[in-house]
Amino acid sequence: MNPPSSDAARQGLKAAYADRGVRGAVAYLNSLTTHRFTSLYRFDGADLCNITFFDRENPGLERCADIPVEASYCVFVRDSASRFAVEDASGDERVRDHPKQATVRCYCGVPLLDPAGKMFGSICHFDLVPGRIADRDVDLLEQMAGLLRREWFT
Repeated sequence: MNPPSSDAARQGLKAAYADRGVRGAVAYLNSLTTHRFTSLYRFDGADLCNITFFDRENPGLERCADIPVEASYCVFVRDSASRFAVEDASGDERVRDHPKQATVRCYCGVPLLDPAGKMFGSICHFDLVPGRIADRDVDLLEQMAGLLRREWFT
């Protein structure tokens, strides 16, 4: 089966969000990737608080544990206020000595912003095995961030 075009994927994301809410949109985003996990997080001081979570191998699981921001690659999104991606953490010097380097091998995330442009969280795909990060995957994460910004703050 061929993946949908970028335009079709953007329309599918909007439809999933409208029909099934945030969780449905996160599950839809995950269905378009090779990544096992897709998650939405809120920054709360030193903590990374899960809003919703999708695990392709355990789709009934809706949340994961909150963790220190420093223990997640979301720290790179927070600190740079921009997208961050790593395809194979084992050989990427940017994540050298990071607590998740040995377990979370692939990650791509983008910031979630409020209408004033203040970052309040991140949305990301990640996996325990290395993998390619398609530009479309990151673009769709940014599309989702834009949907949330418009819907949650208007």
